[in-house]
Amino acid sequence: MTSTLKSPIDPGIHTLIYQERRQRYALSVPPGYNGEETVPLVVALHWGGVVTPYYSQPFLEGLMEPALEELGALIAAPDCQHGEWTNPQSESDVLALVDYLKVQFNIDKKRIALTGYSKGGAGTWYLAARHQELFAAAIPVAGMPQADTPSFAWRIPLYVIHSQMDNVLPILPTEIVVRELRKRGVKVEFDAIEGLPHYETGRYIPYIRKAVPWLGNVWAGQE
Repeated sequence: MTSTLKSPIDPGIHTLIYQERRQRYALSVPPGYNGEETVPLVVALHWGGVVTPYYSQPFLEGLMEPALEELGALIAAPDCQHGEWTNPQSESDVLALVDYLKVQFNIDKKRIALTGYSKGGAGTWYLAARHQELFAAAIPVAGMPQADTPSFAWRIPLYVIHSQMDNVLPILPTEIVVRELRKRGVKVEFDAIEGLPHYETGRYIPYIRKAVPWLGNVWAGQE
């Protein structure tokens, strides 16, 4: 049985609001989406800064949509309403938005992934660890893991991207966590890229794009 989109929406990037939570978000709709076939969903958490309305739109347009467009997925990028992604209020907002999108769109519940950059990368570590029944995979980019990250019983695979030249969030804490998770048998791909400062975000596109085949394999049960 398939469900259809409640309100037709054209392919492209849209700025929308989930009224119940007053949650603004940007949404990339893939070409050809008509609600008849299931599509994957990627939740993308934006970087830091003063969050003005639809702060997530340039993040989606300039980084995540061009990097992930080959997935043919819906990509939802909410605005962070509570300072950081790593707190219960933001956690609740993200989970509520995913539930809302699952009603509004014909989403394949087994193909939902989480990613984010910088502050959003930290949020990816935080939320993925706590909601492995929801997210099939996680791609933290240039984001600091939390001190308790290795303590979770990780079941989902990770594709971690961090620059060795990150001048804002040094790579060492990420390297330590990746080593610990691998020791525990967690499936972790780690791209420790070279020569890329933290704020040259557009240059991260090809590195995130490299995760697309990996994510496709995860969703197909081949990772």
